[in-house]
Amino acid sequence: MRRASAVVETAVVAPLLILAMFGMVEVGQAYNVKQTVTLAAREGARAAALPGATQADAQAAVDASMGMAGLTGYTMTTNMAGLQPTDTQVWVKVSLPFDRASYTGTMMGGGSYNITSTTTMRREGVDSNSGGGNGIQP
Repeated sequence: MRRASAVVETAVVAPLLILAMFGMVEVGQAYNVKQTVTLAAREGARAAALPGATQADAQAAVDASMGMAGLTGYTMTTNMAGLQPTDTQVWVKVSLPFDRASYTGTMMGGGSYNITSTTTMRREGVDSNSGGGNGIQP
């Protein structure tokens, strides 16, 4: 009788423990990917903040960061196209669908939200008070 109750208890508890283990792995992976997306946005904004930077420079920096982590299917947006010479801030936003970064894909609702990070930086060499003339001296 004791042996049978142990088998039943194991049959009930084992799936719950396995589910909890997979859940912890997914949460750890999601946190790691969030950190990578944040780094990619930061690198893109840093490239975009440099004097003479183009949107292609920001995209290349994001691509390098995301590529090193093996992440694909992300999007990058920025305000660089509409910047005026006296605008002092540039931002880069990187977004990755969760199902592209999870082990379970859409099985646990992974396609329903994105992992997103936005970084804003001050543009180098821009002085909003001078009308875009000489810029800020280092």
